[in-house]
Amino acid sequence: MDSTQQDRPVFSIGEQHAGRDIFNIARDLNINQNSPVEDMLKIIEAVKHKVGRLDIAEKDKKEIVNQIENAKIELKNEKPNKKSIVESIKKTNEILKEAKTTGETLKDIGVLVTKVAAWLGTTAAKLGWIF
Repeated sequence: MDSTQQDRPVFSIGEQHAGRDIFNIARDLNINQNSPVEDMLKIIEAVKHKVGRLDIAEKDKKEIVNQIENAKIELKNEKPNKKSIVESIKKTNEILKEAKTTGETLKDIGVLVTKVAAWLGTTAAKLGWIF
């Protein structure tokens, strides 16, 4: 396996395996406040994958990946702290704004973040995260 294959996130969904299709899998998930944490982990991983394709400074990418990793750690807890997840996503958004990110990849990230907000529901709204 070459290094490009190793770097790609791979999900196993039933018998289907996806590498480059990670965004399509995450995009097609129907998310609501009762969706399983596993679905949120797929979406967060897809965000991380899309961030890796952005044309921004490596420092900004690393900071975003740190925020995404924080969200993933929280999601793996028995009772995830949704406020902490909101803060990680808000910080990610701030970094993207400061980096003046534009383009199709940013739109894709926006689609995924909207799904995160749907799962977070009232927690996001209480923290002033309005969509």
